[in-house]
Amino acid sequence: MALDTGSTYSIIPWNIAEGLGYGPAVSRRKITLITASSVEEAPLIVVRAIKALGMEARNVDVVCHDLPLGSRVEGLLGLSFLKNFNMNLYFKQRGIELIDP
Repeated sequence: MALDTGSTYSIIPWNIAEGLGYGPAVSRRKITLITASSVEEAPLIVVRAIKALGMEARNVDVVCHDLPLGSRVEGLLGLSFLKNFNMNLYFKQRGIELIDP
């Protein structure tokens, strides 16, 4: 997954959501995604927990959407996860630190 502070939601592929036991096809919550090439509707689900960068957030809103073929990542770690923490970015050292508030 790529860290994306410009993405309101974290995004995972459909097959990952289904493999974890979620049903994106039956989700009543939908959002409109504006991509570089189109506008699409995608299901919004709540996952029980996301663990990343040494931290865990519970009940996180996640969009189910397959990123374009050829993308180097399968999903995005967006603000729906990151907003639960304070974060330091160390560009010169190429590091990220999440801090439990």
